[in-house]
Amino acid sequence: MQQFIFLSLCMLFCMSTFAQNTNDRILGQWTDEDHTRVLEFVRNGSFYDAIIREAEPSSLIGKKQITSLKYDTGNAYKDGLLHAFQKGKTANCSAKLLEDNKLQLKASKGLTSKSSVWTRVTK
Repeated sequence: MQQFIFLSLCMLFCMSTFAQNTNDRILGQWTDEDHTRVLEFVRNGSFYDAIIREAEPSSLIGKKQITSLKYDTGNAYKDGLLHAFQKGKTANCSAKLLEDNKLQLKASKGLTSKSSVWTRVTK
């Protein structure tokens, strides 16, 4: 009986660790298609935010470009807000990991939407 309880606890621990790692795959630095901006996704409680690490103009560095993105299922994240500082606007934002090093970001406002593919920055 003790072995069964021990194995059950081990399985639960492993499953919760795996689930956390799956959700956190978005964490890290990502660059846009033109390599003109670098965003770093960080965990903010149960949500994910993206902080600008490299950009022109440099006054944008340190600002949160994306806020309140939450893990959905599989490789998807939803219900975030994208802040377009230079335009003074916000848009709904979602993200999807296409593969380990490719991230598709989609911003939408009303009937219009725009998506772009970002690449993980490896050091």
